[in-house]
Amino acid sequence: MLIFDIAVFLSGWAIAQLIFSGYEAHVPWLKRLEKVAVIGLVLVPVQVYLGRPYFYGLLGLMTLGIAILHGYWFHYRHGIHWRTAEPRDKYLALISKNKTPAD
Repeated sequence: MLIFDIAVFLSGWAIAQLIFSGYEAHVPWLKRLEKVAVIGLVLVPVQVYLGRPYFYGLLGLMTLGIAILHGYWFHYRHGIHWRTAEPRDKYLALISKNKTPAD
């Protein structure tokens, strides 16, 4: 069942990359793969030692966080499209620590 759960996680990640690719267009693919590997290194021990309910609970919690980030923080608070990250310059200014967001 571990293989199935990992496949579910990787499939969800791949679908999210297709849907929300605008948000990470400035990030190299290698860094994106490193991020998914780190998340996988956290999820696999959760599944092995705590079980499937905790694994899927953590996936659900992560999904909820992403929905809040994209749907509320970016879209409603800052006027950035929830899926495409447009206007691009405003999004990049918002995530940058050295710049202030454009109004």
